[in-house]
Amino acid sequence: MIKETATVVAVDGDKVTVEAAIKSTCNSCHAQSDCGTGVVSRALAPKTQYLTLNTPMTVQVGQQVTVGIPEAGVLSASAWLYLLPLFTFIVAFFTISEALLMVEIRHELAALLPTVAITYCVYRFVASKLSKLESSKYQPVLLKHIKTD
Repeated sequence: MIKETATVVAVDGDKVTVEAAIKSTCNSCHAQSDCGTGVVSRALAPKTQYLTLNTPMTVQVGQQVTVGIPEAGVLSASAWLYLLPLFTFIVAFFTISEALLMVEIRHELAALLPTVAITYCVYRFVASKLSKLESSKYQPVLLKHIKTD
């Protein structure tokens, strides 16, 4: 279970909206002043993320809670979102390249443009299917309150 601390920002019956700060390892890296990835990450990445969860626990706005996401869900969603489009790209590129060679078109860009379009369509399809999937292995859960005394 991947765990993160979050703050409750809204409560509506059994639905709870929490805000979690997105952490980056760039702040602890020694090369952060010379790294392009760190600059882009700091400039473009959102600093907080909001999640709406169903929970039977009673919480109040402003309360700190621990939110967990099952690791199996993260791994399988990552595989579907990254590996399937990658394999699609490879297979589509070679298939389209061979088909174009049969009609004597030898330029790589002629195969690249339809391959990118097919890969994008597969990515969008997988993303939409995963967002509609109501499986418990993909849903974050509220694990516990963090007591502040």
